[in-house]
Amino acid sequence: MIFDVKGIPATRRERIETAVAAGGKQAAESYEAWITVDSYSGAVRVLITGPLGFERTCQFPLDAEAYEITERVRATLED
Repeated sequence: MIFDVKGIPATRRERIETAVAAGGKQAAESYEAWITVDSYSGAVRVLITGPLGFERTCQFPLDAEAYEITERVRATLED
């Protein structure tokens, strides 16, 4: 479930939200994601939280392809 998206241009927002959600579809537990643009680096940062205090962050360039975003989120959840 994606809770918030900040600082991402509308033309890229839906693509990024969809890719992040796809990365979490295989998870057995329910996770929450907050997506924002890091004002210093310009990269997109995703904070993922879940059960038992799970909290991880992944980053990727604003112009990353959807499959790259999905794989980063998936890898972050597997850590």
